[in-house]
Amino acid sequence: MRVLFTAVPIYGHLLPLLPLAEAAAAAGDEAAVAVPPSMAHLVGELPVWPGGPEPAELLAENDRRTGGADMADPRDIFPVASFFAGTRVDLSFDAILRTAGAFGADAIVADEYDAAGPMVAATLGLPLVQHAIGLPIAPPPLAPAMDILLAPRYAQQGLARPGRVALVDPWPAALHSPAWSPPADRLPIRARPYAGPTPDQAPDLPPSTPGRPRVLVTLGTVLLDLGMLDTLVDAVAALGDVDVLALIPPGCTRPHGDARGNVRFAEFTPMAQLLAVGVTAVVAAGGAGTVLAAMSHGIPMVLCPKGAEKPMNAQRVAAAGAGIVVDDPARAGSAVRAVLTDVSYRAGAQRVGEQIRHTPHAGRVWSALRDRLRPRPPVPDPAVRRLVPNTTRGNAVRDN
Repeated sequence: MRVLFTAVPIYGHLLPLLPLAEAAAAAGDEAAVAVPPSMAHLVGELPVWPGGPEPAELLAENDRRTGGADMADPRDIFPVASFFAGTRVDLSFDAILRTAGAFGADAIVADEYDAAGPMVAATLGLPLVQHAIGLPIAPPPLAPAMDILLAPRYAQQGLARPGRVALVDPWPAALHSPAWSPPADRLPIRARPYAGPTPDQAPDLPPSTPGRPRVLVTLGTVLLDLGMLDTLVDAVAALGDVDVLALIPPGCTRPHGDARGNVRFAEFTPMAQLLAVGVTAVVAAGGAGTVLAAMSHGIPMVLCPKGAEKPMNAQRVAAAGAGIVVDDPARAGSAVRAVLTDVSYRAGAQRVGEQIRHTPHAGRVWSALRDRLRPRPPVPDPAVRRLVPNTTRGNAVRDN
């Protein structure tokens, strides 16, 4: 079976899909990932195929369409919906359709916010699996806004919205809302922190001081607010008796020079490598990948959420007794002191981590999924039949 994995070209949307893609490959199936060239290095040994424009091009076009509206403003859902269901589809659909035809895909696995992958599945009559990225948003203003944008695009292609075979969900029940009811097609999967294309490689990080807690401060890979990062670092470093490891978001330069002896900055490093070096607490903005990574290691958190679904993630961590939410980054220091001295926070994080560890691993999930996927039907579009793979890895060309 040939399975094409598609994701919005953002680290936090692509990385959660990789364990399942690797499991498919390990089971003897052919798994490929459709991503822009700048993200190909993230997927390790998996085959890479064209996945549309670079993130910067998509963001620039979305800014043009929305008048530069702030995608991090939770009061305005339109720029986010436009990015996922408008700009992403318009600029990426044709490229992913060519890739799916050239690769000979039998099924599509798409991140839940990726609207291009499902449209390709509908075009080619392929089964669709969706992979959850974040918690279900309630109330869900984003889904209706995306539906409004997608309806004319499906109509233009003469397509009906595809159903899905399953929803793969890495979020443990302990972090879902008490009112949450799992969908009937849900397949839970064990959250696995991203380890990088060379998972056995030791991270090049400064040593910590023996006997002192190490606190990781990170805004993830999307929020590029270096002023907020500085404020968080200043607040935690002022405690004096902790070592601070601050992670610089991808594409950003190092913040202002720091003369304090208990602060070190690091470039983007896979979370699995960071947490393996002995992190005692994590200070973050509340992105899905960071939350699941910290919880999987039983590490308590201090969360200062900003944008998108981060406030909801932060609330669920606090409700699980696994961390503290602050509304001002300058208050992060006192919150870190609390999670380091009050053992109940670590106990709460470890309870969530234990639930994650008892969730089926990616190999078991792929085995269950494979039983649900039907054989690939004939390609309905004669033009797609002319798509053939180039012998060069990751390129698809039209056979003229």
